[in-house]
Amino acid sequence: MTIGVRAIPLSRATPGMVLAAEVCDPGGASLLAEGTALTHATIASLQRRGVASLQIAEEEILTPAQLAQQREEVTARVAALFRQCGDDPLMAKLREALLAYRLESLE
Repeated sequence: MTIGVRAIPLSRATPGMVLAAEVCDPGGASLLAEGTALTHATIASLQRRGVASLQIAEEEILTPAQLAQQREEVTARVAALFRQCGDDPLMAKLREALLAYRLESLE
């Protein structure tokens, strides 16, 4: 499972949806923080403030093949980041910790 982002018009927002990005009014003032769960009241408030669309967080269920592909991509990216570190034991520990952290986010 991973978290995806989908843009929706405010008219399609329902209570319980979670924001994937901060919401600002047309003037740029911050209204709601990323991670906020929408309620009837917050949706009504956003309508009054002239907000047209939202970025909503969604769980994506991956097939085993998609998950394997993403694991390979993450492993390759971490290897590329540490490609010039040689056999330094501290860098090896850091590489393993980063790899574990990034792989954990896929589950």
